Amino acid sequence: MKRDGSLTEFDMSRIVRAVNKAFRAVKGSAEDDVSVRIGQQVTDRVAEAESLTVEYIQDCVIQALRESQYGEVADAYSQYRDARDLERIRRGELYKISSDVIGAANPDLLRENANLNGESFSGKMSRIGSEYAKWIANRFVLPSELYKAVKDGYVYVHDLDQYALGTTNCIFIPFDRLLAKGFNTGNGSVRPPQSIMTAMALVAIIFQSQQNSQFGGVSANKIDWDLAPYVGKSFRRHFRKGLLYLGETSGKAHEGSADGSLAHLLEDGELYIDNMSLKAAYPRTYAYAYEETVHETKQAAESLIHNLNTMSSRAGGQIPFTSLNYGMCTSTEGRLVTRALLDATIDGLGRGETPIFPQHIFQCKQGVNQAEGEPNYDLFLKAVECSSRRLYPNFVNVDASFNLPYYQPDDPDTIIATMGCRTRTISDRFGRNRLSGKGNLSFNTINLVRLGMESGIVFGKRTEPDLEGFFRQLDRYMNIAVEGLVHRFEIQAKQPAKASDFMMREGVWEGGDSLGPDDQVRELIKHGTLALGFIGLAECLKALTGKHHGEDEGSHRLGLEMISRMRRFCDEMSDKYNLNISLFATPAEGLSGKFTAVDQAEYGSIPGVTDKEYYTNSFHVPVYYKLSAFEKIKLEAPFHKLCNAGAISYVELDGNARMNTAAFKRIVQFALEEDIGYFSVNHPLDRCPSCHYEGIIGSACPGCGAGEQEVHFQRLRRVTGYLTGNYTERFNSAKQAEVRDRVKHL
Repeated sequence: MKRDGSLTEFDMSRIVRAVNKAFRAVKGSAEDDVSVRIGQQVTDRVAEAESLTVEYIQDCVIQALRESQYGEVADAYSQYRDARDLERIRRGELYKISSDVIGAANPDLLRENANLNGESFSGKMSRIGSEYAKWIANRFVLPSELYKAVKDGYVYVHDLDQYALGTTNCIFIPFDRLLAKGFNTGNGSVRPPQSIMTAMALVAIIFQSQQNSQFGGVSANKIDWDLAPYVGKSFRRHFRKGLLYLGETSGKAHEGSADGSLAHLLEDGELYIDNMSLKAAYPRTYAYAYEETVHETKQAAESLIHNLNTMSSRAGGQIPFTSLNYGMCTSTEGRLVTRALLDATIDGLGRGETPIFPQHIFQCKQGVNQAEGEPNYDLFLKAVECSSRRLYPNFVNVDASFNLPYYQPDDPDTIIATMGCRTRTISDRFGRNRLSGKGNLSFNTINLVRLGMESGIVFGKRTEPDLEGFFRQLDRYMNIAVEGLVHRFEIQAKQPAKASDFMMREGVWEGGDSLGPDDQVRELIKHGTLALGFIGLAECLKALTGKHHGEDEGSHRLGLEMISRMRRFCDEMSDKYNLNISLFATPAEGLSGKFTAVDQAEYGSIPGVTDKEYYTNSFHVPVYYKLSAFEKIKLEAPFHKLCNAGAISYVELDGNARMNTAAFKRIVQFALEEDIGYFSVNHPLDRCPSCHYEGIIGSACPGCGAGEQEVHFQRLRRVTGYLTGNYTERFNSAKQAEVRDRVKHL
């Protein structure tokens, strides 16, 4: 058996020639009969073996030489063998994988993840491991049809480096349960917190612990509800202190207390910030406790945001992909949490920098926070102000026609929430139609553009698109992609609970705490989602019809027909496999330029189709196409209800967004009215590290006059609604090109 696994006939003459070379290297010459004799000894020895490999035969040659007292020749043969092995390795794929990373031969390889400094030591180490894991998956794990579809540029397997391991993607963490009962990180146990300061510190630790159990995002789907009880605990502690400091007494019997004693009023588990009789009886103490609680909550929020931006605990020095959803809790305690998170984000980091993490998502609901007089309308206005200055929060639509049916007013776990990227997992064919304790398992993406070119008018070979051929090919590759998801699910389902230790042991994935370390996780993770994604609808339509869906109403109808067909297919596959298979508007981060490069190599540069370095994100109207914000919203809105695994739309404003929050608010609310499920507003955010000016900076800072050559301006831009960073440093070339092409939707 050769090194590549193939079989060939044993040939003694090859041994004789190799031994001769070794003799000549050591002694200058060799007698043929000596080499033949060694060859015969080896032949006799290997004839008794049940199976032969090249390495075993070479070991026999070395042994025969040593037994014949030719030790120096044996050493020469061994060195020659090692040299040949090294040369063979250098010609192989694995060597190229590591050398490309170490030598930074391909900058985009090091910038595949915008959240990772790929040029750092740890970043390169992480990338080498990732590329090797992809090689293993491609060669030995992927189903053959899927491997070919990936190789030919029709399908993309996301997070391929995690495929063979059976790792899962992302999760909504049940912070309420973990904080209430305490948890164990594996190195020690943590008691339930007794204050909001401690609770927010533990939120960061839980995020950090969970991210080691998976590869994707970690999200809090209702952090205001989850943390409200700990604001109450802090208030009661400050109230007790206030009584001691101020010496305030009252003979008045208090509502809810049989004997007028204060002890009953301050029992744990009861929230008293809104207790009016307490406020009336102890006005000075109450004012002191309230003020201290507000201050502590703000300090705790600042600490949480600083922790989540500096906690480089992931492989390669990455910061965990964290998201916080909030905005619906109307209690005083929950409102304090929301306001503190927004204020801390507006204030920024140590020198006022915009926090990259966590991703903030404000949950919008009519009757709660969308109009004057509603209990949390002031918080919505604060969220708009924060987003206009810091890019976040994004806005998720509880009232959307495809979200509202799941909402139960008495259960905050049914309020729609998302990962920062767009992941949506609330629907569950097994009845767990709530969010915390589950997530997305994996997703594969279809290259719509290649299918469009094969069946469209773009090459002038036909005057009308071959829609029958297009949909036939679409069905084929959707089948391949979904079968790949199911194949991957089987690998994930067979993993023991101990493989994702913290997640299962602590019940982060709901029910995990009931499993033994060696129990398989199938019955738990079936509640998660498998997602079929797509990219490049705009370029696909351009190739098919000559116009994308922003240019032509007929193309827009055809685009909706395509995505509707994909959604129906996912629903049918859900029934076929009895799994939650859903349709995903793919966030094209690392994928942005991959399909394009493959298609350009085969088809060349085609105007409006392959002439950019990137394909347009999911169903979006191209970033370079000029239209108003309201027009863009109207065009993209109908696609949201089709993408039940998640979707986001955004518009691009100029740098004056922070100066006109009324217009900013109107755009957000218009998107919500149009039934968009998840929405954000992009705007350029440049920063001068010298004078801390923020806004739009050209070649010189408007604040201090410093030039580009004197200081390194920070130019923050958003990618796909999730990752934000200095696009000139962290984004790959395709995403940099996309940012440069963006027009403003005025």
